[in-house]
Order: sequence, then structure tokens, then C-alpha cells
Amino acid sequence: MPQAKQPIPARSIPPGMIRLPLTLAIGVFAMICGCDGQSAGRSDESTNPDRPTQTVALQRVMALGTLEPRGGILAVMAAPGDRVAKIFVDSGQDVTAGTVLMELESLPARQLELTIAQTKLDEARRRIAAERAAGEAKLQVARSSLKQAESKLKDAQKRFKDSKADGGELNLLKQAADLGLRRLRQLETASRDPARQRLVSENALDTEALKVSESQARYESALRDAEEAIDEGQFGVDSAEQEIRATELSLIAAEQSASLESLKQQIELLKFNVATSRLVAPTKGRVLRVDATIGTATGVSALMHLADTTQMVCVAEVNVADLSRVEIGQTAIITSPALRDPLHGKVQRIHSLIAPPTLASPYPMAAVDRYSADVVIAIDAGDAESASHLIELQVDVEIQAGRSAKSAEVASAAKP
Repeated sequence: MPQAKQPIPARSIPPGMIRLPLTLAIGVFAMICGCDGQSAGRSDESTNPDRPTQTVALQRVMALGTLEPRGGILAVMAAPGDRVAKIFVDSGQDVTAGTVLMELESLPARQLELTIAQTKLDEARRRIAAERAAGEAKLQVARSSLKQAESKLKDAQKRFKDSKADGGELNLLKQAADLGLRRLRQLETASRDPARQRLVSENALDTEALKVSESQARYESALRDAEEAIDEGQFGVDSAEQEIRATELSLIAAEQSASLESLKQQIELLKFNVATSRLVAPTKGRVLRVDATIGTATGVSALMHLADTTQMVCVAEVNVADLSRVEIGQTAIITSPALRDPLHGKVQRIHSLIAPPTLASPYPMAAVDRYSADVVIAIDAGDAESASHLIELQVDVEIQAGRSAKSAEVASAAKP
């Protein structure tokens, strides 16, 4: 016969074994009560048709976001191969456009190169000015010589014309030579006539021939002198004109040889190099962080970060499942343990690019294979100052989606 089971003493049962049935009983009772409560709630809703049936989940869209300046964050960088020599601002300092932020070690050398180039340009300009002054003086002399030569030419031409006119020197000499020649021919004719041969002596013929030769010689000499005077005047005019052209060409050559344009371009390049050695703020804003110290080498890393923090936004990553209920103009509440008070804003822009989210949810049960779109929320002006001290902070965003007509339609369609 089987032996009867012996009762187990109560003190030998572990305490957990005693509490386990009680816990299970309480859990089952709670589930039954909860089901009854939900059934009762649904029956209440069905009996009251005027009561709104939108759930809290449909009245709001939850998302993760980051606080950012509206214009973004500006990274101040410099070309590689240099080092930071001076830093003039600190983190948190407000700056205006053109404020000098840093100077690099290459600045003194580049300033010296710029000074040398400017000195060369000034010297070239002074040399050209001196050469131009000398050339202008030569031009004045050449122009004066031209005027004198033109005047001599005109005088020679006028004298020649007057000499050939009636009563002029050349005309008289011509007439005298012609008259002597006619008398000589008459004497020669008479000497050959037997009737008058004795009246003309051989000596008289020679004397008259000599007078004719002298008259012709004087006429020809005066004619040559007049023509030479004209040629000399023309030569003087031509020489003066050539001198003017040569002086003008020498001025052009002097200006071209000075290479002023190349010097000007070199100076512009050196000015650019000096500007790159002195880092200035391109716009007004606040120094978010100084990432460099004296002696830091320049390269691909930012030396400083700036941003205009007067206008702040929150870029929220909204799940594509909730994107249809988000509209421009909806209000949003932004919270974080780092914020003393919630921030408020309105939806300003909804980006159409869908991509995997970049922000990691702090909740371990959150979906990791979801897709989202960036929604830009403009933070109210009264909360912008608080947000500006926590740039790139990850925050929780609650968009009041139930306040729009479109969201109400979505909520109505989702009624149980």
C-alpha cells in the first residue's frame, strides 16, 4: 500500500512560494476588473454621441528634435599650412559683421609682401609721371619746331611766288637774262651781216655774252635758293612731325614697360592673402565655442563656431506614419530635462525628404527601423533666449496636431 503523504510544515515553505499564488490571484482579478472597466468606458462613449472620441494619441504627434539657430552654425576655418597667432574673442561673446576673431602667423609676412608691392607700384607710377613730363616737354619742343618749320615753309613758298610775279626778283632776273640774250643774238646777227659787220667788234660780242651768262647765273642761283628754302621748310616740317610721333611712342612704351596692371593684380592677390590671415566674422552672431588655442595648426578642423542665436528653431524628426497629421502653423511644445521651462513654437516648414532618423530614442522599446521627415518648428521669440544656450540639445517635441481640420478628419476616421 502506498504511504500517505505527510503534511509539510509551514515554516519549511519558502516565503516566495506562499506569496506566488496570492500574486497570481490579484493579477487575474485586476485583468478582469480592467476589462470590465474598459467595457464600461466604451459603453459610456457609445451612449453619449456628443462626447469627442479623439484619443490623446491622435491629438498630438510626438517626435525627437534638436535645437538649432535658424541660420545654422557657421564653422570658422582657415587654409592648411598656417597656425593661430592671436585670438580676440571668447565663447559666448556677441560679435558684429567684420569683427576680427583671430590672426594667423602668416599675417606679418603677407602684410610685408603687400607693402613691398605697393611701394613698387608707387615707384612705377612716379617713374612714369617723370617720363611723361619729359615726354610732354619734348612734345612741346617738337610742336614748336613744327610750327617754326611750317612758318618757314610758308614764307619760302610765298617768297618764291612773289619772286616769280611781275616785279619780283626772279622775274626781273629772268627778264634781264632774256633781254641780254636777245641783244647778244642781235649782235651776232649784225656781225654776220657784211653791211654792218664793221659796226660790231669781236670784243663787244664777248662782253655781251658775258653779261648774258651773268644774268642767267643770277637767275638760276636765285631760283635754286628759293627752291632750297622751300625744301628746307618742308624738311623741317617732316622732322618735327617725326619727332612728335617718336615722343608719343616713347611715352606709350614707358607706360607699358612699367607693368602697372600686373602690379595692381599682384596687390589684389596679396590683399586677399592678408584677408585670409585675419579671420573676421562674416555676420553678426554669438561665439558658440572656440576650438583653437595659440599655436593650433590650421587644416580641415574648425577653429571656431558662430551662430546668430536671435532666432531659434527646433528640427523635429517626425515619423512618416504621423506626417499626414502635421501642418504648417500648428503649435508645438518642446521639453527636456535640461530645460527649466517648456519651449513653445509653431511648425514653419515640412521637408519632403524621407530618410532614416539620426536621433536615437532614449526608450529601449522604440522602433529603430522607422523612417521620418524633418519638420522645422520656429521657437517663439520669448523662448529663443533659453533655447540659444542649449544649441544641438536633443529634445522631446509634442506637436498639437488635433487642432487642425485635417487632423480632426483623421481622428474621426480612427474612432473605434
